Amino acid sequence: MIRKLAVALVAALAVVSCASNPATGGRNVVVTSAESEREQARRYYEQIIRFYGLYEDQALQDYVQRVGEQIARNSHLPDWDFKFVVLDDESVNAFTTGGGYVYVHRGLLAYLNSEAELAAVIGHEIGHVTARHPARRQTRGILASVLATGAAIATGSQAIAQLANIGATAWLQGYGRENEMEADRLGLEYATKTGYKPEAMVDVFRVFKAQETFEINRAREEGREPMIYHGIFSSHPAPDDRAIQAAKAAAKVEETPATGWIENREGYMKAIDGLPYGSSRAQGIVRDNRFYHADMGITMAFPRGWTIENHRDRILAYTKTKDAIMQVTAERRPEKESPREFLLKKLRGASFTRGEELTVNGMEGYAVITRNGSPLDGGAGPVRWAVLYRGQSAFIFGGASRSASSGRPADDGLFMSAIQTFRDLRPSEYPLAQPYRIKVVQATPGMRLEDYAKNVPVEKYKLEELQLLNGIYPKGELKPGQYVKIIE
Repeated sequence: MIRKLAVALVAALAVVSCASNPATGGRNVVVTSAESEREQARRYYEQIIRFYGLYEDQALQDYVQRVGEQIARNSHLPDWDFKFVVLDDESVNAFTTGGGYVYVHRGLLAYLNSEAELAAVIGHEIGHVTARHPARRQTRGILASVLATGAAIATGSQAIAQLANIGATAWLQGYGRENEMEADRLGLEYATKTGYKPEAMVDVFRVFKAQETFEINRAREEGREPMIYHGIFSSHPAPDDRAIQAAKAAAKVEETPATGWIENREGYMKAIDGLPYGSSRAQGIVRDNRFYHADMGITMAFPRGWTIENHRDRILAYTKTKDAIMQVTAERRPEKESPREFLLKKLRGASFTRGEELTVNGMEGYAVITRNGSPLDGGAGPVRWAVLYRGQSAFIFGGASRSASSGRPADDGLFMSAIQTFRDLRPSEYPLAQPYRIKVVQATPGMRLEDYAKNVPVEKYKLEELQLLNGIYPKGELKPGQYVKIIE
C-alpha cells in the first residue's frame, strides 16, 4: 500500500512545472502548461455560456472587450488573445477560469459608475490570469487529492480521506486572501498603465461594501440572517480591508498622464443604458406572486407571501420560515412517452402513492406523492411531484413541507393549487414578461433621488436600490448634470 502511495505521489509531482512568473516575481508550481490552461479555458467557455447565457447586446460586449484588450496589452501577457464576456446573469460578480477568459456578470455592470471602475474589475481578473492563480489552484487540488488518497491507503481510514477532502475543498474555494490581494495589486498596475484613474479600484470596493451593508440592514428588517458568507468557505478578503490596501496603493501612483486620468463616466453610462435590471426576458420575470416567461409563452402563480427565486435552470418558491418549498424545472418532452411514464421513470426507485392523471388548462399531466425524499426533514417526509406536457416541453413540479399530514406534505393543497395556475400567456400579459431596465438620465437642479424613487416599479426598497445603483448608499446627494441610473 505504501508503495502505491509513493507511485501516486511521484506521478503527480512529475508533471509539476516550476517556471518563474514575471507577474509575481515568484515561481509557479503548476501541473499544466500555459497552452493547456488556455485550451481548458476554451472548453469551460462553452459550459459557462450554456449555464449562464450570453448577454445578447453586441454593442456592450464589444465595449467590454475593447476596454479589456487595452488593459491586457499593459499586462504581463500582452500577446495573449484575451476574451472578455458579459454573462446574462443578475448577480454582482466577475471571475476568470484562467487561460485569458474573463467573465463579467451583467448584474455587476449595473452597479459600476464609470469605465475606470470597469477597468479596475477587469484588471483584477487579468491579474488572476497573469499570476496563474487558476492553474495554481488546480495543482493544489490534484496534489491534495493524491495526498488524501494516500493518507487513506496508509492508515486504512475512510474517515481520514473524507476529512482530507473537506479540508482540500475549503482550501480551494476562491483564490484566498493572498491571491486576491495579489490580483488587486496587479489589476491596479495594469489599469493605471492604461491610463485609468487609480482611485477607481477603491470605488469598486465601496460598491461591494454598500451591497454588504444593505443586505445586513435588509435582513434585520425582514427578521432573517443576511446572505453574506464569512465562514470557512469565504474566498475574498473583506471589502473594507481591500479598499484600505487599494487606497494605499493608489496614493503611491505618482506619474499622472499628460492628458489626465481616464474615468469616462459618460461613455460608460451610455454603454449600459437599457441594461436589464434583475432577471432578463430570456430568464423569465417575477411580478408580485406570478412568474412570466415570454419566450416560453407561459405563466404561473405561487402562494402569496412566498419568496420566489428565478434561477436559470429552475424556479424556487418558499415560505418566509422555509417550512414549505416548491420547485419548477423544464426539459424536452420525450417522444411516445405518456406523462405517467415520464414521471415514474424520473422517480425510478422511489416508493410512491396517490398517482393521478391531470389536465391543467388544456395540458396533460400526471401527479404522484413519493413517500420520502423531502429536503426539509432529512429526506424522511413525502414529496408532491407532477409533470405537465406543453408543446415539446415537460414541466416538472416538486413540493415539500417540513411536516406531513395523512401521507401528504402539509402544504400539498397549496402545491396543487399553484400547479393548477400554470397556463399559456395571454396577449395582454406579454408586456409583464418584459424586464425592468436601467435608464440613464441627467439630474436637473434641485432634483433628489427620492423624487426618482417614487416611480421605481420595484415593490420594496425603492430609494435604497437607486442609491446602490448610483454609488451613494446609504446617503449622498445628486449634483446637477450628474448621470443618474433609474429603473423603469
